[in-house]
Amino acid sequence: MNNIKINSYNLPLIRDIGYIHDSNGIFRHPDRKMEKIHVFIFVVEGSIHVFEDETEFRINEGSYLFLRKNIYHWGGDLYKPGTKWYYIHFYDSPQSESMIEDIEYKYYPQSSLINEDTYSTKLSLPKHGTVTNANYTESKLKNLVALYDNPHPLRPLQLSLQTYQFFIELYSNHIEDQQESKNHYIVNQMIKIMRNSEHKLTGEEVATTLGMNYAYLSTIFKKQTGRSVNVYQNELLIEKAIEMFKKNEGNVSEVSDILGFSNPFYFSRVFKRITGVAPTTYINENYRYQ
Repeated sequence: MNNIKINSYNLPLIRDIGYIHDSNGIFRHPDRKMEKIHVFIFVVEGSIHVFEDETEFRINEGSYLFLRKNIYHWGGDLYKPGTKWYYIHFYDSPQSESMIEDIEYKYYPQSSLINEDTYSTKLSLPKHGTVTNANYTESKLKNLVALYDNPHPLRPLQLSLQTYQFFIELYSNHIEDQQESKNHYIVNQMIKIMRNSEHKLTGEEVATTLGMNYAYLSTIFKKQTGRSVNVYQNELLIEKAIEMFKKNEGNVSEVSDILGFSNPFYFSRVFKRITGVAPTTYINENYRYQ
């Protein structure tokens, strides 16, 4: 489908943003192959007919389309009279082009800990879709056009940042629309059970609560989240440990016991594996409060 992927830590680099109105329907989408530039189109009124690499798209009112760089695309029918649309032309960042790994961002409820590898992932932008609130989307794009026309010295950076936020909203809405499946529901139920538990649950406890086979549950959990059930529960425990350290509610040994770890040495290994630093280092480097 020629989806565009952006890195979770890089901004799209804007070339130009604009608004077009073909009142008489006498033009069509240009025939072109843009070597370095991706294209985003959102139709406010009317309809645009586009082909990309032999795939046909009709972008109607309230719908959008991403066209990938270096792939030939061309117009089909003339624009419907009165068609109005916004467009964004943007480059990949240099880091995006040089990055070798292609790990998809995992969209699921996470602990408060942000792991470094989160920023080594990519987001696959939805190829084509329809927004639920067209007026809201149009207002966001109007603001981007106004910013593009503003001569402020920081305009390029502000445009890239706000466009990234706009794309993230489209991505988030698209993913949530897809999460009506049975597997997503099951994973979200597992997460809710684990987050509400006062202790680390065994596989049998998780399976009994949901009335399902644990081997099946653990398989779909890893597939959907990118983490095993055990790793996810460890992250939740370390999240609690950090909160206890901040509130001076115990030293390493005491917190390890309270959270049910077999011994402080194992607790320290898990803590460092998740946060990147030993618990004693974390205590010395971070704020504490009552």
